[in-house]
Amino acid sequence: MMQILSRLRIRVQAIYRMGVVQSIGKEEARRIRVVNIVSAITGWLVIIYGIAFYLLLHSLLILLPALLVFAPSFFGVIWLNGRRRHTEARVAIQAIFISLILYYGSILGRVTEVQLLAVFLMSVALLIWKPQEKGPRIICAAMPILCLVILEFIYYFHLITPLPLNETTQNIYRWMVMPVVLYLNYLAIHLYQDNIMDLLRILRNRNMSLAKSRREVERQRKELEKYSRELEQLVRERTFALIKANNAKTQFISELSHDIRTPLNLIVGMTELLCDTLSSGEPDAPVQARQMARNMQAAGHNILELVNHVLELSKIEAGKTDEVRPEPFSLREWLRHTVSIYQSVASKQSVTIHLEVDGRFPEQILSDKVMLGQIINNILSNSIKFTPAGKNIRVRCFHQQNRLFLQICDEGKGIPAGQLDAIFEPFEQGDSEVYREFGGSGLGLAIAKRKAETMGGNIQVSSTPGEGTNFVITLPLLVSEEVTGLPKPAVELSLLPADTTVVVMDDNEFDHLIMKHFLARIGVTRVAFASDGADGIELARKTMPDVILMDLHMPVLSGRETFLALRADEKLRHIPVVAVSSDAFKEQEAAYIHLGMDGYIRKPVDGKVLHAVLEKLLRFAAQPMPAKLAGVPVEAPRSA
Repeated sequence: MMQILSRLRIRVQAIYRMGVVQSIGKEEARRIRVVNIVSAITGWLVIIYGIAFYLLLHSLLILLPALLVFAPSFFGVIWLNGRRRHTEARVAIQAIFISLILYYGSILGRVTEVQLLAVFLMSVALLIWKPQEKGPRIICAAMPILCLVILEFIYYFHLITPLPLNETTQNIYRWMVMPVVLYLNYLAIHLYQDNIMDLLRILRNRNMSLAKSRREVERQRKELEKYSRELEQLVRERTFALIKANNAKTQFISELSHDIRTPLNLIVGMTELLCDTLSSGEPDAPVQARQMARNMQAAGHNILELVNHVLELSKIEAGKTDEVRPEPFSLREWLRHTVSIYQSVASKQSVTIHLEVDGRFPEQILSDKVMLGQIINNILSNSIKFTPAGKNIRVRCFHQQNRLFLQICDEGKGIPAGQLDAIFEPFEQGDSEVYREFGGSGLGLAIAKRKAETMGGNIQVSSTPGEGTNFVITLPLLVSEEVTGLPKPAVELSLLPADTTVVVMDDNEFDHLIMKHFLARIGVTRVAFASDGADGIELARKTMPDVILMDLHMPVLSGRETFLALRADEKLRHIPVVAVSSDAFKEQEAAYIHLGMDGYIRKPVDGKVLHAVLEKLLRFAAQPMPAKLAGVPVEAPRSA
């Protein structure tokens, strides 16, 4: 018995799941099962009640349609679902029910109570069609109503004569039909309840998922806030460390530059003094001694160039690039002047520089002459260094549309292809053999490249080992219609007035000797020297000089303290004060100029710069003292 029930259960479940596959959704599977359940139950009820009514009424009009038409039709709906023809199955079940109501409602009359089946049928229509399928749902829900209207029309006009039923038979029929109708409506309500429970379970699961997601989102948000705070703290710490390291590096370079420039001023000044002495004061001096003095002077200038390159690179890495200041000038004449200067240097190595300027090149352009000079000087001096004696260097200038091209080709050793990119990196020279043979810092090309990029251009290089190297500088070309004066040839420095009095404040006696020599060359012989700021102030009160040249790092009173004391003195405040210092950063110079100093000369002292500053101060009246120094404390300049 148990086996029979188990097999029956399996068969019922198979009918229940007919047409349901894993590929379809849960909602679609539910609708298929509703069609199967309703069709199976109704089919068996049609068979059972068809036989029962036949035994009651003994009419084949009830039995044959039930067994041969309606019952097979309901089972056929299940077969359609099994063939995955789900839409046809839904339409078919509605059509079969309408046919069933019309047929039995016509032959049995009002006793059938078909309006109860119509309610069931409307409920089934809402269960088996999707909410989005509004058309089929409306049609299937309206069909039972139309069916009832047709039956009432038949009853009213007596179009079909119902089977004769006595009162007892009618009562038995109603008692038999009522449970079926109630069961079918209960079935519809149960299916709706299952549907609602499924929806509630889905909503509950979704709500639990959303709650879990919210908790997870909240947890992630808190972790993100925590990581954000930690990252902000880390960024602040790293930024502070970088700023501190950068300031320390800048301070170190500034101090190192000062420490190097101080003895370098002595080397350059003394060698220049020695050269002048051997050339003029000692006509019988050996030629070798003169050559050694000139070599020492050149070496001093090379060291100065190296220090300047390190400062320039440090400034670029700190993001303090110079602003491009274009001015109108004749590039053709400027190149001729520049090449003539470097030709004198190249001649010592028996190297010839050839300049070629396109005849169609504009007469006047707008560009930053200082930056352009730094680019040309670094590349040209590099080419002279690596070009052997008897070889040539060609400098070409031409333009295409709005681009300026400067080409520098040498016949030097050349650069291997794998090292072309490295030559533009700071402190790189390709290989160690180059450094041992030619020396240098490896900064010139790096600075030239960054200057070109600052001006909106670039530098490209190609080379053939053993034949030479070709540099091409590309810059924007802006043509100017303004006519400016051409570069003037170098002339002897004019002598300053003989009665000029200068006070020099410096704690280095060798600097006294060098400054005395430079001043004597430009006609200033009335010079007084002081070794610290306090003595310098007293000396200035005694001599009342025309100009004061003052070092910034002195004992007793520093340069800044001495300057403020001079400006606070009613008798001395009108005297121009010029700083002469090894502090080479432009920020340091700007700070002291902002403080009120009348000039700033970097060590090693250049005679031309010294002459230009003194000539300007002596030719024009001193400017009025800045208001900020009249009793108002001045903030000390920050070291670069």
